[in-house]
Amino acid sequence: MKFLRPTLTDTGTSRSLRRGITCLLATVAVSAPFAVDSTVASVVPPERVSSTSPSADVVVSNLTGRTNTPGTTLNLRSCASTTCETLKQIANGTVLPLTATSGDWFKTRYDGSTGWVSSWYVVLQGTPATSITRGNISRRMMAYTFDAGSDVGYAAQILDFLKNRNIKASFGMTGRWAATNPTYVERMGNEGHFIFNHTWNHDTFTGYSTGASALSPARRTDELVRTNKKIIALTGKTTKPYFRPPYGDYDSGVLRDIGANGYTKNVMWSVDSLGWNGLTAAAICNRVVGSMDAASNGGNGYIVLFHVGAQSQDANALPCITRKLRSRGFTFGTVSQVIAP
Repeated sequence: MKFLRPTLTDTGTSRSLRRGITCLLATVAVSAPFAVDSTVASVVPPERVSSTSPSADVVVSNLTGRTNTPGTTLNLRSCASTTCETLKQIANGTVLPLTATSGDWFKTRYDGSTGWVSSWYVVLQGTPATSITRGNISRRMMAYTFDAGSDVGYAAQILDFLKNRNIKASFGMTGRWAATNPTYVERMGNEGHFIFNHTWNHDTFTGYSTGASALSPARRTDELVRTNKKIIALTGKTTKPYFRPPYGDYDSGVLRDIGANGYTKNVMWSVDSLGWNGLTAAAICNRVVGSMDAASNGGNGYIVLFHVGAQSQDANALPCITRKLRSRGFTFGTVSQVIAP
């Protein structure tokens, strides 16, 4: 996988301007229907299709959505397609129980009938997630976080290093990586590391970094649910309530949708190592430690973004970073430990 990330937005703070712009653009894209299926639609644009469409319906639980079709109604279809029979017409503002996803569609029950509605017209209900860029600044503790979404890369070397140094780290895990490398995921769980949800395919939810279309609420839900089920199967532990967005792309719509799915914490970072961008191990070490030295409270509560894949030299920078941080009195914890009061 090629990591696409604008170089001027490599820390949580500097990303705020970009994210504000993204909110104005991408929130509209998700809140407003594009693959329309309301009773007033005379033309239905081609249905959005992800490059990695799900092969089967994905069952969801404890999820509700409010229909968003001002001035018209929403069709309840017999299957997940605009070509299927219309069973009912649902009034705007109706809250529906959502029980499964299929592509851009949600399965639901309404007025005695079970069918499918286009998720472009559904606003998920719940408390939006809050973003985290740094933990508790009163403690001399920081977090190593590793995104695993491409190749197996330096996974073994990283895990061996963490074990030898008695460090518990956090891994942003895609479901596809977990399915391809189950023994490493099991080892992470067995050795006390923390795993949070990084989607199934590493598709950007907003489309900002790749130029792709934003994912619909149903596809976002699919990505979260399938990944969590895979991680539970391998480790016995849920990834909830922690989520990290692919490419760091999120907006208010993403925070709403992940929050509705039980992911109340959107885990960002205090500094990006930029190892994915070709920095040497020495440069990565200088960048991370230098950023912490320059930060308030000496970098207490810092969350560092690394990558597992072979494209990055993050693994080879760990000895230097760890040695320097320990000489400054730092201890290392998981994200949940670092953000604790």
